[in-house]
Amino acid sequence: MHLPPASRPPPVPLIPEAERTPALLIHLSPLLGFVLPVLGNVLGPLAAWLAYRDRSRVLDDQGKEALNFQLSVWLYSLVFGLLFFALVSLGLIGGAFGAAAGSPDLGVFALFGSLAAFFALFIPLGLVLWAFPLVVMLFAVIRVNQGRGYRYPLRIRFLR
Repeated sequence: MHLPPASRPPPVPLIPEAERTPALLIHLSPLLGFVLPVLGNVLGPLAAWLAYRDRSRVLDDQGKEALNFQLSVWLYSLVFGLLFFALVSLGLIGGAFGAAAGSPDLGVFALFGSLAAFFALFIPLGLVLWAFPLVVMLFAVIRVNQGRGYRYPLRIRFLR
């Protein structure tokens, strides 16, 4: 089955030997997030892309890939954090109103429900949101080291 040209993903470029080291630096730049939490994983690829984008189309493409992926991960983490905060807050507020209405069991139920949500959902999903970008970054580094470009999964194309 052939897809129309508009819906096909762009081809993954081959990386010449001379451009592999800068491409590796681009894909490893999100590690700046360990030094500058919250924004380092986005600032690293942004700085690397800005530094190397004018050298070649391949480096421009790989820089956009890394930056788009890190922006996507940052957005996913923000949405996940806001959703979790809203759900836990609603549970606690509901329990507080229930306790204020004369049913202290609802307050205890809401507290334990919020703790269960924290341990059953927030911690496992938080670990996935932390580990997944690292694993995917390693795949990108391996592919670039072999001379092939990499397309990140689950990325939103902010930069084209």
